Amino acid sequence: MFCPTDAEKTSDCLDRSQMDSIQIENWQTLINSFGTRYRQIEQPLYLKKNLWGYLQVGRSLSDLDRHLTVLRLILLIGWLATVLLVVWSSWWLAGLAMQPVYRSYQQMQQFTADAAHEFRTPLAAIQSTVEAILTLHGQLEGSEIGYKLAVLKRQSKRLSQLVGDLLLLARIDGRLAGQFSSCCLNDLLSDIIEELAFVAVEAHVTLVMQPQPQEPLHVKGNEEQLYRMISNLIVNAIQATPSRGKVALLLTYNEREALIQIQDTGVGIAPEEQIQIFNRFYRVQQDRSRRTGGSGLGLPIADAIASVHRGSISVQSQLGQSSTFTVRLPLEN
Repeated sequence: MFCPTDAEKTSDCLDRSQMDSIQIENWQTLINSFGTRYRQIEQPLYLKKNLWGYLQVGRSLSDLDRHLTVLRLILLIGWLATVLLVVWSSWWLAGLAMQPVYRSYQQMQQFTADAAHEFRTPLAAIQSTVEAILTLHGQLEGSEIGYKLAVLKRQSKRLSQLVGDLLLLARIDGRLAGQFSSCCLNDLLSDIIEELAFVAVEAHVTLVMQPQPQEPLHVKGNEEQLYRMISNLIVNAIQATPSRGKVALLLTYNEREALIQIQDTGVGIAPEEQIQIFNRFYRVQQDRSRRTGGSGLGLPIADAIASVHRGSISVQSQLGQSSTFTVRLPLEN
């Protein structure tokens, strides 16, 4: 409050409430040419209700701005640190919670591998014994005992193959994939076509190889496992194709990956079954699977091998018409 003389305090000066209301209305925030903020108030001065001047008071807000900047920086760093701490804690707690599950899964894999390994010897002994009996006692052919021995031979062979598939799956899941080396897909596919030609002939199915790229395509992988993956897909295609049908193998590539397509003119796969065919022991058309001796492990093995090689397998199919399986494998740099 400002008054010209002490004698005029009570009659000429503004009271406190009026001064406060005027001050609130007259506050201004200004910025100079250097970007510094100022807080300023302009107060009119009256003498006997006559305006005789103005009072202007200002203060720099640079100190306050510096404190606010530091506070914002502290809040930002604190927020980032909190987010990182929450993410790290979540990851650590999730890993801690998954350890028992992971150990149980490893134990299950180890049990499957051990059981499959232990079954191989007695199964091989049974199969050898049955074959020896059938060979030494030729007169058993056509008899009831000979028929039962033949059934036992087929079932023991099928069980041996199933045990071998389980052992392979356990090894693949455990990433016991062996050393990877450079594999030429052109040569590998040519060998597979030659070696599976007799399977197609027996099924009265035409097996053809479409023209390959002129340049060799190499991938990093285990040649034996890649052979198993592609041969499983081709054998499945042959089994799904009726007599006088056709199975075609096509090799193409793009900038980053090689594409292997197995096309058949078979019975096709229903849409609801396409999402399940890579599940273990799942079989499309149960009657055909039993007739061909399928165990439902061929496609899961192929999918597991593709995953180990950082690739993938997809399927496109129309029920009653055809199916196309596409394998994608990253090309060797």
